[in-house]
Amino acid sequence: MPNEFKTIPAIDAVPREQIKAFFAETQAQNVAGIVVLTGIVWLSSSLVPAWTWWPGLLLSCVMTLVRGVLIMQYQRQPQRRSTAQWGRGQTVCAAINGLAWGYVTSMMCHHLPLANQFMVLTVAAISASAAATEGFAYYRPSLAFISFSQLPLAFWFLFSEGENHTTLGILLVIFVLVLSWQLVRRHAAFNESLALRFKNERLAHELAGQEQIAIEAGMAKSRFLAAASHDLRQPVQAVSLFVELMRPEMRLTEKGEAYFGKVKYALRTVSEMLGTLLDLSRLDASTVEPEIEVISVNELFRELIREFAPLTERKGLALRVMPTRCHVASDPVLLGRILRNLMSNALRYTPSGKVLLGCRRRGSRVLIQVWDTGIGISKQNQEAIFGEFFQVGNQHRDREKGLGLGLSIVDRAARLLNAPLTLNSRIGKGSCFSLSLPLAPVLSDAERAMNAARAQSQPYDLSGRCIVLVENEALIRNGLHELIENWGALVISGATFAEVAAALSAHDGKVDAIVSDFGIAENESGLQVVARLREQLGSQVPALIISGDTSPETRNLISDNGLSLLLKPVRPWKLRQGICALFPRSANPGN
Repeated sequence: MPNEFKTIPAIDAVPREQIKAFFAETQAQNVAGIVVLTGIVWLSSSLVPAWTWWPGLLLSCVMTLVRGVLIMQYQRQPQRRSTAQWGRGQTVCAAINGLAWGYVTSMMCHHLPLANQFMVLTVAAISASAAATEGFAYYRPSLAFISFSQLPLAFWFLFSEGENHTTLGILLVIFVLVLSWQLVRRHAAFNESLALRFKNERLAHELAGQEQIAIEAGMAKSRFLAAASHDLRQPVQAVSLFVELMRPEMRLTEKGEAYFGKVKYALRTVSEMLGTLLDLSRLDASTVEPEIEVISVNELFRELIREFAPLTERKGLALRVMPTRCHVASDPVLLGRILRNLMSNALRYTPSGKVLLGCRRRGSRVLIQVWDTGIGISKQNQEAIFGEFFQVGNQHRDREKGLGLGLSIVDRAARLLNAPLTLNSRIGKGSCFSLSLPLAPVLSDAERAMNAARAQSQPYDLSGRCIVLVENEALIRNGLHELIENWGALVISGATFAEVAAALSAHDGKVDAIVSDFGIAENESGLQVVARLREQLGSQVPALIISGDTSPETRNLISDNGLSLLLKPVRPWKLRQGICALFPRSANPGN
């Protein structure tokens, strides 16, 4: 546990706090004691001989001074002595001071009439009560003062002649015993409150330490996922590229076509798993910033139906959707990810029956729901399913059923969108996931037309374009080179700036775009390569960065330099789209 969470051991903390509380109150009581004793002496001095009071008064003055010095030392340097030493010092001083009180009051009562004796007794009792009030935090000095100041006076009354004196002596003894008992009880209660306080503080510190450990573990996990997905993207990227290039060149038999389909399926599965890990690491690292737009729920449903219809047909399930005119304000990417995961989960765990997409308006909110007639989720698992790697009925980790991260991503993304997610499920009957989103106004025809225009894909024709490619991984570089060439572009490629610069020296034409990996070499980044190439070419050539690094620092650095970013493994269609997005919508390079 980190040092900041270490606490003082409870065995020492309670006495230390007792002494602290006692010293905070005792200085005033110390001064008040000598003032009261001096007042008694002054009021009675004309009736008693001086020898009866001056030795006790002098001793009380000395002990008051000694106690005062000790109190000031403690306030300035509490660590000067141990807790036990401070306590013993105050106890001894209080006992001696109490003895001085007992001597003065008992000797004076011997020479005073009964009325004056009663006055002395009353003042002494009040002083003892004040000492008890002062000392409940640390009872020993107060108990010593009470005992030594009252018992000599009580014994004097007990052994003096007369019923009145005896009665007063008995009453004073009883008073001392009751007062001492109350003092000890109040002290015990104070100790219990201290012990409870320190226990609570210790538990709070331990909890804080555990939270810190959990945070560090979560960060370590996120770093691991990001690093693992980064390292795995390189070979997956290379395989994806060569698979894409191989197919047009191969003449496969029917059996070969089946094998090739399985290869693509396996590759797609790996890519999806890496994408899932990436999503999780990005959400955990808080690098995702929602971009809120007005979304047509009906259009979103249509996309989901188109995407999942083939799978539902293969499984023999019915896929139904409830049409709606509602629009919501949300991030289309995150919302799409949530619903795709919910749909995938529903289809995976529904052996027969149907899956239903629905939408209900609830005041200023819209409830998007995914219903299924699947196996259902037990009450004890309805929270656990949102944890990482948890899968109902998949103890053997069948990868056909995914990684068990889908609902974990759904939960995180829903929280990020401030979209409450609820689950209703019954074993053997099915489940319903509900996502609550803010209602958005329905778009006008003009707005819908504008959005449709924006959504139109720009031409993906790269014919006549010259693309500079910088990639230090030979397999990926060769695959990208041939893939972009197949799209009709002239490609100038190299592993470093020096290689590309040398190739460009023999090129007389225009360079239309630069595509560069982010991590080129130890002392050379993709950003530096782009900057140097632009300087060599004498123009701000549009550029695109490809990277497997998902850290927020890298993403922000690329964005701050005004460059686009694609994350590995990049699907061919997405790469083509990204390159074409660098060019104006017009036309072709000759215009």
